[in-house]
Amino acid sequence: MRNRDLLFGIATLVVAAVYYGLAVGIPQSDLADPIGPQGLPRVYAVLLAALSLILIARSLPRRSAKPHSATPESRTPNPGSGIPRVIGMLLIGVAYIVVLPWLGYLLSVAALITATIYFQGGSINGRSILVALSGAAFFWLLFIWLLRIQYPAGLWPSVI
Repeated sequence: MRNRDLLFGIATLVVAAVYYGLAVGIPQSDLADPIGPQGLPRVYAVLLAALSLILIARSLPRRSAKPHSATPESRTPNPGSGIPRVIGMLLIGVAYIVVLPWLGYLLSVAALITATIYFQGGSINGRSILVALSGAAFFWLLFIWLLRIQYPAGLWPSVI
C-alpha cells in the first residue's frame, strides 16, 4: 500500500506542477479583478502539490519501535467495497448540494467534512468536529473572503 501511495503522490505532484505551469500561462485581462484569471487555478495547483507532498511523506518508511495500531474508537472501512464507497461519497456530495441553500456555506462544509470523516472510517469526536469546523473556516476564508466568490448565506445572512 505504501508503494501505491508513493507512486500516486509523485504522479499528483507532477500533475500539480504541470497544472501550475498552465495556470501561469493564462493571459491577463484588462477587465480582470485583482486576483485575475490565474488566481484560483494557481491556488488549486499549490493545494494539490501540498497534499501530494503529505501523501509522499506518509508513504515513506518510519523508524518506530511500536507498530501502528488502530485506536479502539476508530472504525476501519472495508477495503473491498469499492463501488458502494464511491456511491456513498457521491451521495454525501449530493446531500451537500441539497442542504447548501438552507444551511449556508460554513455549516454545509462543516457537515460535509464530518460526514466524509465518518464515512471513511473515522469516529465522530471532539477532534473530528474541530477538524470539520476549522476546515470550513479555512475554505470560507479562502473562497468567500479572499477570492470573493458568492455563496448562499443560508441561516446566517446578517452574520457573515
